[in-house]
Amino acid sequence: MRITIVGSGSIIPTKKRFSSSILLETEDRKLLLDIGPGTLEKLGKKGVDVNEVERVLITHFHVDHVGDLPAMIKLRAYSRSGLKSEKPEKLHIYGPKGLVDFLDDLLYRNRFLSYLRVLGCMRYLVIHEVWEGLVEDSRNLRIYSIPVEHFEGVAYRVEADDVSLVYSGDTVPDERLIEFAQGVDVLIHECSFPHNLLLGKHTSDMQLAEIARRVRPRILVAVHLYPPMEGREEKLKEMLEEAVDGRVIVAEDLEVIEV
Repeated sequence: MRITIVGSGSIIPTKKRFSSSILLETEDRKLLLDIGPGTLEKLGKKGVDVNEVERVLITHFHVDHVGDLPAMIKLRAYSRSGLKSEKPEKLHIYGPKGLVDFLDDLLYRNRFLSYLRVLGCMRYLVIHEVWEGLVEDSRNLRIYSIPVEHFEGVAYRVEADDVSLVYSGDTVPDERLIEFAQGVDVLIHECSFPHNLLLGKHTSDMQLAEIARRVRPRILVAVHLYPPMEGREEKLKEMLEEAVDGRVIVAEDLEVIEV
């Protein structure tokens, strides 16, 4: 499995980081975990054909996690409309409860985006509302979801190519997620703020260290770093390395991890 950290930051851009997105490339598939603003442009820079992405797994509906979804939807409809010689497969979109309403509001009830209806965008999508449990089991791919404490969001566990990966999305430290991630090879977990500056329903550096001690992944990747974390990366890495025996990565945009 190849993991590209497309976006490792928050809605506030910095030189190293912007909004959330992670590309998973398995032996025969491409999946996106979240699709924040800037995702498509950065994938283009990496030479990734966005039409080859089969699945988008959304953790919650905040702008920094879904901002490029309308563009992705339009692109899929445009590419399948006969304007390109090679028509991509339908795009499967996974998301927590409310996904259907979210897409209806975006594509049908918003008169300013009414032109998307002309393209018949929904014809090119397969929608999966998820919450807890196994949500896909097909062709060397298993996907599980579990609710977490962040505005009715979910975390995902993906198993493919004999690799298991858990992506937290945004969340406070959550006992359900810690149990969900037991035995995982790769844990990609948010680390929004230093502990003394923690805001909102997020996880701090000290809290992530404790989560890592309990999960003990083979590879730990810290993402969703807000600007107050800039310049603290080495200290954060040292703190996390004390908590786990495996590899620790404090992610930057477009960093590639081979598993």
